[in-house]
Amino acid sequence: MKTILIGIAASLALSSLSLAHADDLSVQITSKSPQRYHMVEQDFHDFKSSYQLENGQRVAFSARMNHYYTQLDDGERVRIYPVSRSAFVTDSGARFEFREQGATVGIANFEKLSVAGKLPANTLVMARR
Repeated sequence: MKTILIGIAASLALSSLSLAHADDLSVQITSKSPQRYHMVEQDFHDFKSSYQLENGQRVAFSARMNHYYTQLDDGERVRIYPVSRSAFVTDSGARFEFREQGATVGIANFEKLSVAGKLPANTLVMARR
């Protein structure tokens, strides 16, 4: 009987201890990936083009079966994901924002494109068709 009472007392003590320190053990989970935006391929039509960058390079945008891509010069094609009607991001964190019905595009974090080379962080490049 004594061991049962000791076991109950110990379990109550441990359960109240864990409740008292619950704030210390909480973990906040955040997502690194931006909120995605559903876009159909027809909405991407204005952006499917090749653009001349300020630095002399060319960037092209294409779509295939509701997947969207960008390609810098003759480099590797990189998938981009819509985050709004006119903005896209890559897995690496480069961001594309189209303006003037797709006539111009701004590229933030240009250095994160795989073939962009060694550039300073947060490099911004503008392009026109």
